[in-house]
Amino acid sequence: MNTFLVKHTGYILILITLFFCVSFSFGQKKMTRKTFINDSTYIVRVKLVRPQVKIDNRTIFFKGQRVSLSGIDAGVLLKEKLRITLGYYWLNNNLSAYQKTIEGVDYDRQLKMNYGSINTEFIYKNTRYFSLGMPLDFGFGNNELRYKNSITGEVQSKESGFVFLTDFGLSLAFKPIRWIGIKGIVGYRKTIFNQVKDFHFDGPFTSIGIYIDVREIIKDVKMFKLKKRYRKNTNQLGTAVDLITD
Repeated sequence: MNTFLVKHTGYILILITLFFCVSFSFGQKKMTRKTFINDSTYIVRVKLVRPQVKIDNRTIFFKGQRVSLSGIDAGVLLKEKLRITLGYYWLNNNLSAYQKTIEGVDYDRQLKMNYGSINTEFIYKNTRYFSLGMPLDFGFGNNELRYKNSITGEVQSKESGFVFLTDFGLSLAFKPIRWIGIKGIVGYRKTIFNQVKDFHFDGPFTSIGIYIDVREIIKDVKMFKLKKRYRKNTNQLGTAVDLITD
């Protein structure tokens, strides 16, 4: 008996391996077409809440000068239609429109601004390749104006105080790939209240940047895995029939 086992060990191992492979195959739950449709529908469903993060870089046109405003916001997108976020913005630029000369000395007027914001956007058109929206932001914080010597940097005078302003406009997002695109905004900025007397930081602005939709990436990965499982559990003829009869 022992001699028999030694001589036929290879065959025995092959039979055992085949047994477990067959058992494993039958033990796996076969994915039907109905299961595939249900699972794929669940993956691509519209979620009520989606987290949002955006790095913003805006150009404001103020009295013929281009001024850069940087910021970041984070919040949620509700049912693919309403974006609500909280943001923080900062600016530090010289304003060429307010330059002056006193006794032969040139002075620059510097604007520093730091404020928080409540940002909203109603997305009224959303298709495969583009979306249209109407952003409306409210900002509140502090602004400071300084006159300083252009050469020495010495500050001659300073004014500061609370500021409340709003931005509104139109947005366009182009999505050549579903999870990455280019988004641009054209709008107008209006000062509602400013403690710095007779200074209103009003004017048109533009914003353009690249955005990435993380959820679309996750959806694509899940769908790829699901389709791979489905192909393994269906023969080519069955798949062809399904495609023809869809």
